[in-house]
Amino acid sequence: MTTETLPAPAAETKPPLELAPITWVAVFVAVVVCTLKFGFSGDAVVGSIFAAALVVLTATDLERRIIPNRVVLPASAIVLLLNIAVHPSHALEWIVAAAASFAFFLAVALINPKGLGMGDVKLAFLIGAGLGWDVVAALILGTFAAAVYAVILVLTRPGASGKTAFALGPFLAGAAVVVLLLAH
Repeated sequence: MTTETLPAPAAETKPPLELAPITWVAVFVAVVVCTLKFGFSGDAVVGSIFAAALVVLTATDLERRIIPNRVVLPASAIVLLLNIAVHPSHALEWIVAAAASFAFFLAVALINPKGLGMGDVKLAFLIGAGLGWDVVAALILGTFAAAVYAVILVLTRPGASGKTAFALGPFLAGAAVVVLLLAH
């Protein structure tokens, strides 16, 4: 019998999140547009961080079909805390909107786990944290846009059916940016 210890198995490492140059351009454009929309203000900072995170999440979801926790979770916390700091009298709005969006999407994901991923549930929290009560408009607009895309997909692709999967995140993120820029 020996007293040697076996080496520990190597931990699985996640591949680094590499962003294409077009994604960096889109992040820059989002920051510039938010700054033009809100001026040099706290709202511009929050909007810029929110929009930049949505751009990165959209690009990642389109490329990898995943909404990474290492982006959505810190972005959610930062956007929520900054919105509360910038608008302390509306703190309850940001918290309730984020929690309610999360709870609604979680219920849908639990009812139909193959139809909605947990990344989309966490994305709904981020959108609620970024938009407050306007989250309702963004989630309805994003879901409607995804439904239109699904119908087009079924009509134009032979063999496509109601079970054809596609990324929902980009539709929700795009709608959130539209609502951010038009409703705020």
